[in-house]
Amino acid sequence: MSSAWQALFLVVAAFTAADADPSQSIVPRADWHARPPSGPMTAMSLPLGRAVIAHTAGRSCTDDQSCADQVASIQTYQMIRLKYSDISYHYLVGGNGRVYEARSPSQQGAIAAGNNANSLAIAFIGNFDLESPTDAALAAAQSLLEHAVSQGELAQNYDLLGHRQLSATKSPGDALYTVIKSWPHWSNVGDVA
Repeated sequence: MSSAWQALFLVVAAFTAADADPSQSIVPRADWHARPPSGPMTAMSLPLGRAVIAHTAGRSCTDDQSCADQVASIQTYQMIRLKYSDISYHYLVGGNGRVYEARSPSQQGAIAAGNNANSLAIAFIGNFDLESPTDAALAAAQSLLEHAVSQGELAQNYDLLGHRQLSATKSPGDALYTVIKSWPHWSNVGDVA
């Protein structure tokens, strides 16, 4: 094999390895210019027993800049208007296939009043009532769930729920709700459909 082909092979292998590692697609808080939390939050013991899938119900995003801007905007709205101490989710998933680190998994989220304990809150950026998120976003979320188990954030036998199973809401949207019902760990506890 020529040195040019060897170099190309190494580059392709490096990209493939990065794609296989979900932590490589997690955007840290600093990179999307997160505000610091404004007050105390309730601690949770890891690993958590369930993952809750939501959608943000606003605009979607498809590139790194628009997704980072959306996450920062959501945090600002939730902290200023809703008076939350931080963004309400633990992770947000963009249409670009990137995962945005939000609140620490060891801190209770704020998406389902009275039902946030023992839950990892994952929100897809956008409204998914009529259509599903991008394939890249769905793959990123599934990789994130596997990553959360491997990192001890989620229990091996966690339950997967839609936000609507814990609150009076349409979240995560009808189209996304249909998709996640086919994922591993799905739990029909409180299923509305």
